[in-house]
Amino acid sequence: MEEEIYNLQLSENKSVPVHIERKNIRNYYIKISPDLNIVVPIPLKQDIETIYRFLNSTKTKKWIEKNINKFQKAKEENIKDDLTNGGTVKILDSQYIVYIYESMNDKVVLDGFNLYIYSKNAKDKSYIQKQYNEFLKTEAKPYFQKVMDKFLPIFKKYNIPQPTLKVKPLKSKWGSCRPTTAEITLNLHLYKVSDQCINYVILHELTHLVHPGHKKRFYNFLQKYMPNYQEIEKKLDVEAGQVLY
Repeated sequence: MEEEIYNLQLSENKSVPVHIERKNIRNYYIKISPDLNIVVPIPLKQDIETIYRFLNSTKTKKWIEKNINKFQKAKEENIKDDLTNGGTVKILDSQYIVYIYESMNDKVVLDGFNLYIYSKNAKDKSYIQKQYNEFLKTEAKPYFQKVMDKFLPIFKKYNIPQPTLKVKPLKSKWGSCRPTTAEITLNLHLYKVSDQCINYVILHELTHLVHPGHKKRFYNFLQKYMPNYQEIEKKLDVEAGQVLY
């Protein structure tokens, strides 16, 4: 993969590095992750001058600044997991106080608004994080599956195959869909946000089984079955900076 770092001037006193990556894709696009990393994947034979013009257009610059400001605002209200004694974690939009104990066996227990982590390596932060992620996955997957099953009757008339669900930590997106294999992958950290947001992400990914791209038909479909989806998208923009890694 060939990469170029382009320094984009947003304003008189502000510039940002943009990672331009040549990939085996058909169309170029732009994405910003919660850590403010800006990446533009482009087709292998794409004319670079076209990309420079795209990046320097007023519309693109405004979009980049808008999203940078959203993530920066979210970071100011940072509520990422603090897996230490007395720290807090977020599960389904609720905060839980963490208690960690040395134990012969690994176990994670939710009791009220307390999260108890019993661990064979209580002082090893990476071990605790891995243990907690396994607990989240065990809790999240059946929850996500239940939400997915709730939406599936909408898609019966489109004769789509039964989708398979995968759950794993992702750094810069809430979920993805492979229409060709009907495989939907959801971010493990999605289990930290509200049920309204979870519903939206799952419906969004399922919609790709009918409309693979993000064209007008895709959004019309979302509008039909979730009229307030734009409002939820805005909430997710803030949540991204708070819970994604």
